[in-house]
Formats: sequence, structure tokens, C-alpha cells
Amino acid sequence: MDYVSLLNSKIGEIPKPGLSAQLKMAPPPRFDTDKSLPTIPTNVRYAAVMLLLYPADDGALYFCLIQRTTYAGKHSGQISLPGGKKEKNDSDFWATALRETQEEIGIDPKQVKLITSLSSTYIPPSNFYVYPYLAVVDHRPIFSIEKKEVDHLIEIPITDLLNDQSMTSERVETSYMQPIDVPVFLFHPYRVWGATAMILAEAREMILLAK
Repeated sequence: MDYVSLLNSKIGEIPKPGLSAQLKMAPPPRFDTDKSLPTIPTNVRYAAVMLLLYPADDGALYFCLIQRTTYAGKHSGQISLPGGKKEKNDSDFWATALRETQEEIGIDPKQVKLITSLSSTYIPPSNFYVYPYLAVVDHRPIFSIEKKEVDHLIEIPITDLLNDQSMTSERVETSYMQPIDVPVFLFHPYRVWGATAMILAEAREMILLAK
């Protein structure tokens, strides 16, 4: 799918696959044994992220991920979508996604067009309930990386996300989880798993339906 096809598609009108898509890329401990949503604690924190699509010079669609810096936190060094914690001054979660994307990779909010929201998901290790959004800009952005939070930017052709061969499983280990085989998107040399992979899985299904 190229940029023009995306704009002409009805992706914003497609019913969200939600949990059925997320489960395809969910780590085994993420959901209860009956595949229901985990219990959300009363002290949950809220965040928003953005899956931003943009055309390359040839019109082919790309999206970007970030690799976070190393810090004393649950998601140190992990690959994720741009985004972060909702602040008191944010009018809604879309405002959070716009602000955080601007802060982390320098995208001008005025240039971003919202396509649709995606299904929210809970991240138990960091106790965040995340609201994802699918959005687009009409040109490849001039990125400006916030080095305190972002180690580097990762640009990926949308064709890689849509390719069945990108979906596999690998063994991962973190500070909060013993080694375990989990579903991953493999975008050589990067592997994407956890909540980010779950969000990408839903977006992938919606884009395929819109083609």
C-alpha cells in the first residue's frame, strides 16, 4: 500500500479487531488462561502512543519505532512506538500521543492527521494502560531525536509489517521476566514484542483489510 492508497482507503471505518488481533502477538503471561483481559489495578497509570505512517520519496509507506535509552525502568532499552505518560494538561489521550511524539522524535503536531484510534491495552510490568493511535503525515518527517529518552529511531517499510514472514517467536529475557518464548515481529536486525507487537498486530490486520 502506498500513501495515496492509504488516504483513499476506508481504514478508519474498519471495525477494530481488538483482542483477537492482540492475542496473536501477546506474551504468554499477558492474559489470563481464559484469554480474558487481566484485572486493571486501581492505581493504573495512563499513556498514549502513536503509530505514524509516512511516505518515502517513492511514495511507499513507512512507519517508525524508537529504541529507548538505558535507564532504571521496566522498559529500559526496549523498542516501542513513540509515546508516553498522560499529563494533567493533556486534553485527551490523542493530545498525549501528539505531545509525546513531538517531544521524542520532533514531529510537528500540526502536520499529523489522525486516521483512527486502535484498541487500548494494559501493560502489567509497568502498570500502564495505553491508548494507541494510527496517524499519517504527507511527507517523510525531519526527525529530531530527544537523546535523553530515545537512543535511536527505527524506520520500517509497511510492507515488512504486512509480510507474514516477519511474524515469528523468539526467547527473550528481561529484568522482570524469566527467559520465555514470545511472539515477535522480526524487522532485521530488530525484534519487537510485548505491547508494541500487540498494537502493531491490530494495525496490520486493519491495513490488510483496507488494501
